[in-house]
Amino acid sequence: KSTITSRPDAKKLQGRMKGEIDFSGVDLNLHGQPVLRHIDLHINPGETVAIMGPTGSGKTSLVNLIPRFSDVSGGTLTIDGTPVGRYDLHDLRHSIGIATQDVFLFSDTVDGNIAYGDSSLSEEDVKRYAKMADVDFVEKLPDGFDTLIGERGTGLSGGQKQRIALARALAVRPSILILDDTTVDLETEKYIQEQLASLDFPCTKIIVAQRISTTKRADKIVILDKGEVVDIGTHQELSQRPGYYREVFLLQNGMEEEKEV
Repeated sequence: KSTITSRPDAKKLQGRMKGEIDFSGVDLNLHGQPVLRHIDLHINPGETVAIMGPTGSGKTSLVNLIPRFSDVSGGTLTIDGTPVGRYDLHDLRHSIGIATQDVFLFSDTVDGNIAYGDSSLSEEDVKRYAKMADVDFVEKLPDGFDTLIGERGTGLSGGQKQRIALARALAVRPSILILDDTTVDLETEKYIQEQLASLDFPCTKIIVAQRISTTKRADKIVILDKGEVVDIGTHQELSQRPGYYREVFLLQNGMEEEKEV
């Protein structure tokens, strides 16, 4: 039984969240081990924020605090000025769209998986969100959107499963969208980024990324290391100063880029 539940006096949401997120001195301990230490981070409504850092630096742990998959061990995390623990859990999670590396698809049709968060979604809307997430391969499936897929997305590649998960996350028109290390090819990624930049609803986007091509357009990039924020800046700023981001930038662009940075 989960220890994370709605408190008896939980705050019910009135209308949409604005999507302003504030980490103030946030610590997180898991199984007695410190995972995040003293995180200070402010995200404005509608911003796109990329999170980068070496493996094990705490990127997923950080974003998991927003929908309360874990609760903070110290400090405060607020959304729109209210501590996340005060929100009704269903309301909180319904305001957040999430697509992660480890995709869980239901034993249902492609249509049913995309409309999972909103069963009243019209066929037209399902197709619209599918198009935004580049789920073009559906046309080639035996029954199109009515094709049944297994719980782990049997018969689909990792990238295809992730695109269905992204369409599902977008279909709830979330106030906050979290993309955790979703690995698709560069061409698909470019297309999806363009779609995310022109959503027809207000949305704060948090993207855990490995590629510079993903982070370039972000309003700000947060670098984590050993559970701490070690740098924050734009692509322009971080690619010019020594540190993890510049190293990754040079590595991914070939060292000959160095003079042009």
